[in-house]
Amino acid sequence: MADGSDVVVVGGGVIGAACARELAERGVQVTLIERAELAGAASGRNLGLWSTPYDPMLVPMARAGLQSYLAIVDDAPLPVFLDREAIGILSTIGEEEKEAAQVDRDAAAAVGVTSEHLDPQQLRRLEPELRPDLAGAWLLHDGHRLDPAALTVALALRAKELGAVIRHHLSVRALLRQGDRVAGVATDEGTVEAGTVVLAAGPWSQDLLRTLDLRIPITGARGWLVRLRPPRTLISHWIEGAARSLFRASVGEVAAGAFAEGVPEPDVGTMLQPAPDGSIVAGASRQAVVTNEPDDAGVPHAIVRGAISMLPALAEAAVVSAWWGVRPMSPDERPLVGRLAEGLIVATGHGSEGVILAAGTGQLVAAAITGDEPPFNPAPFDPGRFA
Repeated sequence: MADGSDVVVVGGGVIGAACARELAERGVQVTLIERAELAGAASGRNLGLWSTPYDPMLVPMARAGLQSYLAIVDDAPLPVFLDREAIGILSTIGEEEKEAAQVDRDAAAAVGVTSEHLDPQQLRRLEPELRPDLAGAWLLHDGHRLDPAALTVALALRAKELGAVIRHHLSVRALLRQGDRVAGVATDEGTVEAGTVVLAAGPWSQDLLRTLDLRIPITGARGWLVRLRPPRTLISHWIEGAARSLFRASVGEVAAGAFAEGVPEPDVGTMLQPAPDGSIVAGASRQAVVTNEPDDAGVPHAIVRGAISMLPALAEAAVVSAWWGVRPMSPDERPLVGRLAEGLIVATGHGSEGVILAAGTGQLVAAAITGDEPPFNPAPFDPGRFA
């Protein structure tokens, strides 16, 4: 492998791939190193939806992404599915969810997402297969489905076309220090010197920071998904019940005393995505990560129970597959993007919104390295804000 590079990006998920692509676009010599396969973790194992975040601080970072992705998929060397027009998100209202649904609608309006209220009859006409006792819904004019794994690979391949070196199935074992700065990485094949290291290893970023006695408050949260194949088309919009609240649920470290009593309890909500192939992907869940492998095999069953409750005809659907990914979580649900030490930039903590925020993260990282004007205010993402 190369002896050196202007920048080494550690991590071949959507964040690392977006950073590599943006840097390569600006003429920076980049080496991206991924320990397994590209998009092999959470970046390729999520629902695949670009939507506007309800946190106003995240909106500029998110809006940098959609147009960038649309431009990339047009010329991608592999097929990448991405809705050019919003599919529409139906935030359903149960009898006990009226207040929560109104809060979500107001939060969406505050970041510029238009919506309309549907009474039970209007909802029934729009999506007749939904359970009949719903008290209506908010139809949010937002939401673009995409193939997250293909998008991640397309970003990396675009970087490669521009001269980046892409290495996968190669583990980075340590960050190298030279005096008071980070000067490269040590891998299974030797060392790679670099002017800057971008650490985009998701929830595993902290493992490498330990070699420098540095710490950031990133924890992991496992999320499960289940693919179902109904015998006929059941829905045409993205459907969510109270699951949106999962995106605001805090997932932190697990105390030893609590762990001694059993596995951390999962939070489970209902989200249904009609996939282009006619299947339905059902989610979602969040559960604090303690082991690499899932220690609660009952989560997919709970997800399917919620899906059937929302869409009764799914009881006759075939269960095609179930899978999980581990999301990197920060205490305030905002990513950590910026310089942590001389020669070291971190880009992690994107939670469930990695695909949404990746392109904007790449732009922010590239500006920090090249000295360009940042594309938006970087202060909310300062990795030192928890010190």
